[in-house]
Amino acid sequence: QAARTYLEKFLDHLADCDMEELIKHGLRALRDTLPNEVDLTNKNVSVAVVGKGMPFTIYDDGKVEPFLAGIEGEERRGQRPAGEQAGAAEAAEGEQPPADQQQEGMDTD
Repeated sequence: QAARTYLEKFLDHLADCDMEELIKHGLRALRDTLPNEVDLTNKNVSVAVVGKGMPFTIYDDGKVEPFLAGIEGEERRGQRPAGEQAGAAEAAEGEQPPADQQQEGMDTD
């Protein structure tokens, strides 16, 4: 779903992109579907290109590196940084419900 959302957001821009920029958009969309601790590498990504008047070409291993380098260091979209997620969870744990919604403990005496 995250990849589809990304591509829909840039749909109007994609028609004007060259092949390299289209590949970068595809890699960004794919990357944004991964957990924060997983990165795209030349070991888990291959890119296939096909189009009118051009041969079917597969970029994998070292051949995909230039495309990955083109998106390296960019912030992931639609995800909060890991520290921010942990901070939000800690803040939620420390919050107390409003006084009228607090439940009292049961007496066991």
